[in-house]
Amino acid sequence: MSAAAPVSARRPAGRRAAFGAALGALSLVLPVAALSQAPPPSGSASTGPTLKLTPLAPPWDPAAEMVARIAATTDRAALLELLAAGVDKRRVTARLAALGYVDLAADGKRLWVKPGSGESFRDCADCPELVLVPDGDVRMQLSTGATPRQVEVALPQPFAVGRFEVTRAQYRVFVQQSGHVVELGCHVRAPVWKLDPTLSWQDPGFPQTDSDPVACVSHGDAKAYLAWLSKRTGQRYRLLTDPEWHHVAAASAKDMADPARLCAIGNGADETAKQAMPSWTVAPCRDGFRTTAPVGSFAASPWGLSDLSGNLWEWVDTCPPDPSVPGQPFPPPICREEEGRILRGGSWADPPTARRLDSRIVSEPGIRDQVAGFRVARDLGN
Repeated sequence: MSAAAPVSARRPAGRRAAFGAALGALSLVLPVAALSQAPPPSGSASTGPTLKLTPLAPPWDPAAEMVARIAATTDRAALLELLAAGVDKRRVTARLAALGYVDLAADGKRLWVKPGSGESFRDCADCPELVLVPDGDVRMQLSTGATPRQVEVALPQPFAVGRFEVTRAQYRVFVQQSGHVVELGCHVRAPVWKLDPTLSWQDPGFPQTDSDPVACVSHGDAKAYLAWLSKRTGQRYRLLTDPEWHHVAAASAKDMADPARLCAIGNGADETAKQAMPSWTVAPCRDGFRTTAPVGSFAASPWGLSDLSGNLWEWVDTCPPDPSVPGQPFPPPICREEEGRILRGGSWADPPTARRLDSRIVSEPGIRDQVAGFRVARDLGN
């Protein structure tokens, strides 16, 4: 007969298993606690293992993380993705504005464009291509009296302006869709300035492509086009004012003042033209065009605009100050309908002196001339 087993050995196995499971469960509810064999303080007796607590990490806050992400983002495309996904619209739009982007509507879409970037947009497939220019203070010289005077004008808001002068193709769409009637008759420049009753925008007296700027348009013709375009697009199109034109072109002032650089930035009287008109004063270079050139044929300005110097004089919606009224505000607050209007920029027929930044001519608003066209402006009202 074998010896009896010790009493402890006869404890039920189930009780031992339950006790072990309880210890395991206890270890699971303390995931951040760790036992360490840290040495006891000097001079004290060892008491066995000690419990060392690690600080809890703060709980993950996805909303706070998104706020930080928006504030740190400088990429427009990433911000627009968040906006399209409906993420915190207020903060995303505020971040875009803080980065210098302007919210505008074009062709049924919302766009964020930075003024002065040269990025273009348009309101319809055959509408003029536009760029956004920044606000600013304009300082310019007027030479209407005996003594030139300096004028300062504040432009408090950015605005859109045509990248190019309005083309023949764009103007044709207007005439066909609006029924605008243009009478025959256009003034020619050579050999003397006179009215040719057979000419019009369709035949200005020299060959043009559909990409050339439309010539032989009066101030009234330009305004009619802009009224039609405004109605068609729901946006407010207009002519530039004289200070706005100056502001847009000012970045090209050095090139405009250098006759040798004129052929790089626009089409004017040059060695090419002198072959046909030997008496002309011309720039000492060749731009390759006898009359108008297709828009965009020359280097653009830092803000992305072409043909600010040459190709065609551009109507602006400003009348000249009265030289008999010293210190008259400019632009004048009121222009009578029949009063002359300023044109800017020079043309294919003009010498270097007429293509400088401060150069202006004045014409009766009903005059059509083979050296005159226009460029659009557009307000940003949405």
